[in-house]
Amino acid sequence: MITAAGERRLEDQEPLLCAQAVPEGYLLTTTSESVWWHRTLEHRCSTTPHRHSEHVVVWPESRSATITVEGELWPLSLGEGAWLPAGTPHAVTHGSSALVCCTHVRPLAIETEAGEPRTVTVNTALREMLLHLAHTGMPRERRLRAQRVCLEMITDEAQPPVTVATPVDPRIRELAAAIMADPSDDSSLEDWAWRTSMSARTIARAFRAETGMTFTQWRTRVRMLAAVELLGAGKPVGLVARRVGYATISAFSAAFSRTMGRPPRDYQQPRA
Repeated sequence: MITAAGERRLEDQEPLLCAQAVPEGYLLTTTSESVWWHRTLEHRCSTTPHRHSEHVVVWPESRSATITVEGELWPLSLGEGAWLPAGTPHAVTHGSSALVCCTHVRPLAIETEAGEPRTVTVNTALREMLLHLAHTGMPRERRLRAQRVCLEMITDEAQPPVTVATPVDPRIRELAAAIMADPSDDSSLEDWAWRTSMSARTIARAFRAETGMTFTQWRTRVRMLAAVELLGAGKPVGLVARRVGYATISAFSAAFSRTMGRPPRDYQQPRA
């Protein structure tokens, strides 16, 4: 859509294609806030929708984070990464930009098809190795050997992601944004119908068409993604439960485990 001033709205613009990150002759490179010389480069993952000419694995460095992939929110707990084939539109959500690392992979470095975006295992050993490579100078052949080992570990144990679609239908876009801003809001479908001067049936149909889920199912997904962020920030389970709209820890834990496939403790930041 073009505005009166002749400018494209942000959501209608083609995602920026970032510069090549992997140095010539190598297989991968990792960027993060802790790698100081990458902070101002054009290939650094950001909160603005963008894409890369290389494959990229986005992974939390120290605690859970959330990214947007092709319009869907993806929660990433410590130990998980998002495998995004070259050209996949994505962005780091606000508040997560300083928490994630991005490992760029030269497409010719892998022998198999890149496949679809998916989650992969980025365990402690792999995280430490990737950061060591990013911080430490070493002979070329030694670096290449270490990079080959990293690639074998990155592409292991792919799992389907737990995601939530962001509605773009103008009838429910503001409603959806309000729920995402305050997941604890327990307003019913009828309450939202009254607030928006629409029928409950119209809202229900719009959510089903846009997200493939009922209004209640979609709101539960949003609550669980918000919970992932809070748990990763070290908040206690009881506080997280209240902030995402649950009166009891047991009700929250049951809903979280049912939606995410794992209990809340798996997403909690370990205590020092």
